Amino acid sequence: MIAPLSLSNVITVLLAAICLWTVAGQARGAVIKTWRLAIPPCLAAVDALVLLAGVFEANMEHDAEWLVAALVGAFFGRMRGWTIEVEVDQRRDLVRQHRSSDGPLIAIALLLFSLTDFTGAALLDPVLEPQFVAAGAAFCAGWLSARALAIAVRTTRLPHVELSSA
Repeated sequence: MIAPLSLSNVITVLLAAICLWTVAGQARGAVIKTWRLAIPPCLAAVDALVLLAGVFEANMEHDAEWLVAALVGAFFGRMRGWTIEVEVDQRRDLVRQHRSSDGPLIAIALLLFSLTDFTGAALLDPVLEPQFVAAGAAFCAGWLSARALAIAVRTTRLPHVELSSA
């Protein structure tokens, strides 16, 4: 069962698109404030929670799938966060990560999950079962969250490099 197209479907697509836009700047090697590392994971987490709330026939199995997907995503995201090359300006609280494609690819996957939910709601026939869409979004949110957390933790330990803000 799937709900008809509503504002929540539009919001999930919008959140995923903004997540992709914010993570793309980081992945291009732009100099950003450290706190801005948290924006894409927060957007992804809200998106995943809204998609989980859209599962009507929820049970413990679906919730467990969502949680396991988030934990697996967090595991791989943490590993990736510790391997990305990062430069830190300790005085100005600036960060530059070297070019990487994993963040935008995960954000694109999140956008595709949101679009899948949107399409299913528009057609009143799920393209993919809602619990699987929610679990996929949870994987993406876990990846982006743990990746950003690992980078943020590393910024406190890395040597100072002069960076100029753009």
